[in-house]
Amino acid sequence: MNYLSDKHKQLSESQQSGLMLWFGRLPMDKKAVAIGLSLTVGISSAAMAWKGESSDRIYFCVRTPQKKLVCQDQNNRPFRMTPYYWSQWQLEGMPRQVVRDPAMGVNGLVKATNPYKAFWAFGGFLGFALAGWMLRHCQEEEKQRAVFEDIAQKRDAAKAEMAARSELLESYRDVAIAEVQLQADLDLIANDRTVDIQKAEIYAHTEIEVTQMEATDAIFEAQTAGMTEQQKADYIKQLREMKTPYLQGSQTLAGTIDPNDKVTGADSQAIAPTDKYRWIKNTIGYPTLIFGGMGAGKSWTTREIIWAKRQAGWNQIFVLDPHGTEVEWRGVNLITGYREIADFMQWYMGEMRRRYKAYRESGMVEEQWTQHLRDTNQHFCVVAEEFTTWTDNIVEPMPDDCEDEKWKPDPDFIGKWFRCAMTESRKQLMIPLFVAHDRTMEILAKAKGLSKLRDAALLEVELIATIDPITTEASSSGQGKIKLPGHGQWIDIELPKLDQKRIDFRLDKPVTNNEPPTIDKATLERIYELEFNLGNKAGDTQDEPKKLSTMAQKLYEYLTRTERIEADVREFKGNFKVAGERFTVEQIKGWMYEIVGAGLADWIGEGIIHLLHEKE
Repeated sequence: MNYLSDKHKQLSESQQSGLMLWFGRLPMDKKAVAIGLSLTVGISSAAMAWKGESSDRIYFCVRTPQKKLVCQDQNNRPFRMTPYYWSQWQLEGMPRQVVRDPAMGVNGLVKATNPYKAFWAFGGFLGFALAGWMLRHCQEEEKQRAVFEDIAQKRDAAKAEMAARSELLESYRDVAIAEVQLQADLDLIANDRTVDIQKAEIYAHTEIEVTQMEATDAIFEAQTAGMTEQQKADYIKQLREMKTPYLQGSQTLAGTIDPNDKVTGADSQAIAPTDKYRWIKNTIGYPTLIFGGMGAGKSWTTREIIWAKRQAGWNQIFVLDPHGTEVEWRGVNLITGYREIADFMQWYMGEMRRRYKAYRESGMVEEQWTQHLRDTNQHFCVVAEEFTTWTDNIVEPMPDDCEDEKWKPDPDFIGKWFRCAMTESRKQLMIPLFVAHDRTMEILAKAKGLSKLRDAALLEVELIATIDPITTEASSSGQGKIKLPGHGQWIDIELPKLDQKRIDFRLDKPVTNNEPPTIDKATLERIYELEFNLGNKAGDTQDEPKKLSTMAQKLYEYLTRTERIEADVREFKGNFKVAGERFTVEQIKGWMYEIVGAGLADWIGEGIIHLLHEKE
């Protein structure tokens, strides 16, 4: 061993015995022999210490009153003790019933078979300890030797690497010289051809521009054939001002209809300073979440986004509002009531599966498929109003092909629909718009563990409320924040300044909340039946029975076929369907009004009629 100083050597040798100093000077083969001998002694001694008994034992029995000898306890263990304790028992007064067992040894005495058992055990310990000590000494020396071996290997590897690099440099020098010579020859040839190539490019570019101008003129003439000069001027002005409503920022048409298209970090410019409300266009093609506290302006802002969708060509808007009324949702497909919303959600997931199956079998690429959906007017938007309350009130409806006693609603029905609408909707143009009070996954369908999916898939808009210091009431501050899908940056936005809530989404006949909606004849008749003519026959107010429409006739036939006397729309709605299609409560109530108006039934309550048979 190499020592740092004499003091180091003195201290190290003072901690070692003479035996280990002698052992350290032996060669490796003799060290192995010494260790083997020590292990042999240890194993042999341990084997000798394992067998036999180290002390004498006296076996005895107890004589019972029946003169029977009992020599074992209840566990069949013989009564025995050492001669020392036997003599002590005799001195203390051994009972006369205790006698030595004549069947064991000489008068019950069995001599020790291994009186030196303790010495053999000590010899085994000493052999193993000495072998371990010597092995530890060998291990320490091997550890020191390994350091020098590692250094030697690294030295040899460094020498080999330096030699290889030297050879590579020599080879590279030769190749570099050859490249320089070849490049010089190529430059000479290129200089001779440069002028000819430039002339050819100029001629070709000029010819292409002339051809393009001629083709453009021909196309324009064909498009404007038969127009007057004024019409041509108006057409040219329209082409210059026309914009594609689906493109925002750095997006392309292919990116807009591709659900995998993500906005890059530079897309914060999509909300340009010159158009402070342009952020609304970002919500048209993305699954969107609008959230904020009470009074933040969620309802009004949501309606402006829906209006922007209608103006962008989205003709089908489904509003799922549990407490909505048709007066405030004109021009859209309103679905109200939690049961009706659950039916729509079930249809939505089924339609999603149907579209993906059709897409796989169509042979189209994604861009062709989405364009096909637009051309056939199959793109639509789903607005989930009051989404915060859905998980507490909506239960999965029973499918038509399931037996009642075997049906168990899925507790994660809302969560599955939320994940489906959030991740799979964009490729099939079934875009959702969620309206909630917060963005936490506990509130959003209680879909815990999906925060990363929410951040990557949803365009989020947060509306900020302000508190009146006097009345302490919350109201919209006109400010908010927007976060694009897949990005963590929140961008400040300004909400549109609105004087009144939009209630009419028809492009041809807009109506504001300041204008009272018109009430048609059917609505007036319904109000009369509910308020003034409750319980009376419709025939009392009509001159002659009306003819039923096709669907009203089918409903009447269904009620009579099932032998119903009193029909409650809430009770039979789930079972009444035509060609597999189900209907909303409002649709069925409309047909029930026709049945009552035709004198075939009477109203007896809200949504409940009493069927009149011939004998009545």
